[in-house]
Amino acid sequence: MPAAAAAGGAVAFAVLATLNAGGYRYGASDQAFYIPAILHQLDPALYPRDWAMLGAQGRFFFVDEIFGALVRSTGIGLPAWFVVAQLATLGALYWGALSLGRTFLASPWAVTAWLAALTLRHRIAKTGANTLEGYFHPRMLVFGLGLTSLALYMRGRPWWALGLALASGLLHPTTAALFVALLLVATAVSEPGARAPIALAALGAAVTAAGAVALGLFDVSTMDAGWMELVGMKDYVFPTRWSGGTWAINLLGPAVIVGVLARRLAAGSARPREIGLATGALALVAGFLATLPAIASGVALAVQLQTSRVFWPVEIVATLFLVRGLADRWGARPPLQWTALALLALSLARGVYVTGVEHSAREAVALTLPANDWTRALEWIRTHTPRDAFVLADPGHAWKPGMGTAVRIGAERDVFLEDTKDVAMAMYSRDIAHEVARRIGLAGTAVGGDAAAVIALARQAGLTVLATDRMLDLPERFRSGRIRVYALAP
Repeated sequence: MPAAAAAGGAVAFAVLATLNAGGYRYGASDQAFYIPAILHQLDPALYPRDWAMLGAQGRFFFVDEIFGALVRSTGIGLPAWFVVAQLATLGALYWGALSLGRTFLASPWAVTAWLAALTLRHRIAKTGANTLEGYFHPRMLVFGLGLTSLALYMRGRPWWALGLALASGLLHPTTAALFVALLLVATAVSEPGARAPIALAALGAAVTAAGAVALGLFDVSTMDAGWMELVGMKDYVFPTRWSGGTWAINLLGPAVIVGVLARRLAAGSARPREIGLATGALALVAGFLATLPAIASGVALAVQLQTSRVFWPVEIVATLFLVRGLADRWGARPPLQWTALALLALSLARGVYVTGVEHSAREAVALTLPANDWTRALEWIRTHTPRDAFVLADPGHAWKPGMGTAVRIGAERDVFLEDTKDVAMAMYSRDIAHEVARRIGLAGTAVGGDAAAVIALARQAGLTVLATDRMLDLPERFRSGRIRVYALAP
């Protein structure tokens, strides 16, 4: 493919992917964990209360150390680095998908259809994974690197592929582990000479994992009822509770892989590495099924691993095989061209709708936090309160209209409760789960109550500041539009 065509394809892919993800935003969704973790690296005095919760998840990642070092060494702020990282993510996704498509698909039209299909952002049914995000997330960058590793494998470089997948684990280990597992199985299937070293590596990994468990680095205890009830508020935590429809959707991918591979085997056109790729994907599904008894029993580590995310790379492999099956059937004839053009048109129309209609209230591209009353109030808290200030806000403030930014990001302060992310992070610690459950109970009565209820909670929990859109008989320290900041302590 000429360089100009590849570059044009990269721009088109980035635009369509961004539109389908609802634009680009800084400080959104899972960044409510990643940004505070990085800020804590830059200033350990931040989040003296919340770091126990943030650190319970953060100990599994190196993103905070990496970005903290970048900010310190360059003086460039985190929003700018996240833009760079998002562009790198889109580039990695495009390059990985393009490289993989060119190794496996029969024509440029098939590659175009494959790339267009990948821009159609959606959630993997009842899991914690979306196929694209409108903000920088390390697992998306790792997924792009994972696609590149699959392309390297298909080109006969399995050890380079495994090395890249392993190295990407510094950014998001659980996503990288999916590609490592897939590649190990694929390589063992297609490269007979690699089976002995892979077996030794697998044995070494098992011994290392057992040692980590013995040292208490991973929690293999059983969750108690309260812990399970809290994290069960997230519909992706317990796949043992999936409906028949969810199972049917997620098992469609493996069925497509098996069906297309069977036809190619019957035709004598299947190559050893595509057989390996298919086997690796199916092995991920088998591994997921093997974890279900432990998940059903509430074994903490099994729940924390979120093994249902295997259906993300499995769906990608299934899409690749589906396009290959269509190319086998139609060759380069018009039906394949129409399919590619239809997918491009669908992606563009859907992207315009998602960004321009569904999320019309926000900017299509926001490189910093939104310039609204809530952000101004959080900025006032950041600049006018000590680092150990403890903020009370509506538990849903990170997603509510008129607010939409987490206190931990905009104010860089501890917050009593941010329900969406606090429940998710509670998955990683029994003690944190119980504390989050306690705070949910306390906030339910105080946040919507009168000034007396707020003061009672402030005295009980040590709260110092309230940020709200409600009028209360409390000492007002700052106002921007409908948003008020009240003092809760002298």
